[in-house]
Amino acid sequence: MNAIALSDATPGSRYCICEIKEENRLVNRLSSMGLLCGSTIEVCQNHKKQPVLIFARDTLVAIGREESKKIMVGGADK
Repeated sequence: MNAIALSDATPGSRYCICEIKEENRLVNRLSSMGLLCGSTIEVCQNHKKQPVLIFARDTLVAIGREESKKIMVGGADK
């Protein structure tokens, strides 16, 4: 499975979170929402210079552009 950064993910596709680069604040924020390695997400919107919108666990979540570069995802399916 080839992992890509969330910032490069295709809108409308489902992914699995493979890795969260070591940044404690980001890891704590995502884990408090139940987004851990192995969680399935759907990318709803991914425009340059705007936050990435993902749908996970029945919630729409906005992830900042810089933070989305630190989240590695893989296993895309439409």
